[in-house]
Amino acid sequence: MAGPATLDVFCAAPAAFAPRAEWVLGTLLAPLGRRVRLVREREAADGCALAYAPAPVSGVPTIPCDAVAMDLFARRQPLAGGAFTALTTPVGAAVGAFPVASGDGFSLPFDLVSSAFALLACWDEHTSSERDRFGRLPYSAGVFAANAALKIEEPAVDRYVALLRALLTARLAELGLEGLPPSGWLWNDGPAAAGGFAVALTHDVDTVWRWTPRGFAATAVRSAHALRRGDRGALGRELGDLREWATVHLPRHSDPFWTFPRLLGCENDRGVTSTFYVIASHTHRQDGNQPGTYRRRIPAALCMLRRARREVGLHGNDADRGSVSALRLDRDDLSRRSAADISGIRYHYLRCLYHETLRIVEDAGFTYDTSLAFAEHEGFRCGASFPFHPYHLGEERPLRLLELPLAIMDTSLMGPRYRALDAAGAERACRDLLSRVRAGGGGVAILWHNNRFDRRSAQGYDDVYWRLVEWVQAEGGLVTSAGEIVRRWQKGTGEAVT
Repeated sequence: MAGPATLDVFCAAPAAFAPRAEWVLGTLLAPLGRRVRLVREREAADGCALAYAPAPVSGVPTIPCDAVAMDLFARRQPLAGGAFTALTTPVGAAVGAFPVASGDGFSLPFDLVSSAFALLACWDEHTSSERDRFGRLPYSAGVFAANAALKIEEPAVDRYVALLRALLTARLAELGLEGLPPSGWLWNDGPAAAGGFAVALTHDVDTVWRWTPRGFAATAVRSAHALRRGDRGALGRELGDLREWATVHLPRHSDPFWTFPRLLGCENDRGVTSTFYVIASHTHRQDGNQPGTYRRRIPAALCMLRRARREVGLHGNDADRGSVSALRLDRDDLSRRSAADISGIRYHYLRCLYHETLRIVEDAGFTYDTSLAFAEHEGFRCGASFPFHPYHLGEERPLRLLELPLAIMDTSLMGPRYRALDAAGAERACRDLLSRVRAGGGGVAILWHNNRFDRRSAQGYDDVYWRLVEWVQAEGGLVTSAGEIVRRWQKGTGEAVT
């Protein structure tokens, strides 16, 4: 199969930044069905499709290479608060950093490449030492909290892709080159197909059984807290859960968190599939508080997933964050027990650092990760609604690992420490977000935990999930597993399919 056509881009950025510019441009051109080849010789610039340079190249659409940006990245300095601002460009509005004076002859009034680099490379995490109790960069210390114009719900990098499309359309015609495929072409049958978008359905299996000794103890603690606070609603829910256990689950030897049969059946009824991320071993208290119950009951769940032909991925534990050998052992163990190849990972509690953990995941041989998100808010952690290869700053190269953006997590929406939205508010937020994925032709993952399909504790979030699935289908989107989205991306962009 022939890969995407290659576009020549003249790059006059400093030599130290050139590999980063090549990565950014390649990442932005991939959804447009093109690869990039950097041209460094000024005498060859006139025949290029684009230019990235400190000064405009006559006749060639030129993106400014800003000296301030180059100095900031060379010195490994953090972006100043408010660095991203709302801008008006000749081809539409955008939010970007490193603006240049209007009328300078550039095709865009800001350094699009540096702006994209700051987002796609998680420069905020790289330049901040602040971490939360799970070892993650907190949302409050990230680039979105520091820039009012930059909204995590609005994928700024998708907008940069659209700006490049606008610049390239006329230029490719001038050069007599083939035009670009429609937005979202990757999710259909090829570059000539109508546009679309894709949503991966994913489930993190953190717990499989509620009513264990620890589960009863937790209910007692929550009930006591509710009683002290005078929260009659919370107390009523806890007592109602106990009543349901005694009258429904105890006689049937069932449990509200054992939702796999219902979940799989309802997905099958809608003709969709999904990915389940399973913990292979418990090494730390933050890996889960019922390790014995999990070990005893997960084999039956894996058997059901195998019969239902669901993808199984690794739900990385605490040890998997810092050790390639531990990660390989857990992957191999889960592969053996699930009788499946394990190509994808999502870390428990999203305990994944871009500049530390992802290289370990690559070394362990995974094809993709889908952990990069802020737990506090739904949206696009790296500004993009499409898969991409993260960048390794230490070796100045893209990772072989592919990152599938995690755009929505049920806990972010429902959790009392996070957004605390009711079901109606969560559904509105999700539809707004997925509408932006549709507009950009992107492909993202959404996460609903398996215990969110218990009718009592879901508080309507189970119905939100099914309505979102049906909405995506009605809008012409592809609804499938994370692994299938990765395979389609690899095939469309000409990468070797693993």
